[in-house]
Amino acid sequence: MDKKKIIKEKLLISFLIALEKAYGNWGYLAGRSFVAGIFVGLGATIGFALVIVIIGYILNALGVIPVIGDFFKQLNEFINSATPNIPVLK
Repeated sequence: MDKKKIIKEKLLISFLIALEKAYGNWGYLAGRSFVAGIFVGLGATIGFALVIVIIGYILNALGVIPVIGDFFKQLNEFINSATPNIPVLK
């Protein structure tokens, strides 16, 4: 039983040394995490854009997009009629 305890302690020490190597430099860890966060955000944005494009293509193929376009046209006309004194930016 004493040998098992010694082996466990050696494994624990080697694990702690590996952790110290990996996370000992906090500046490196912070920089790596920052860059990883940027790439995660960029990937999520690109993925979301692709999903929206695919859904738009499918809706366009089904003929649903003109209905949505008419809705936004009516909404724009309503907003313009409700606010006639505000200049329109072009």
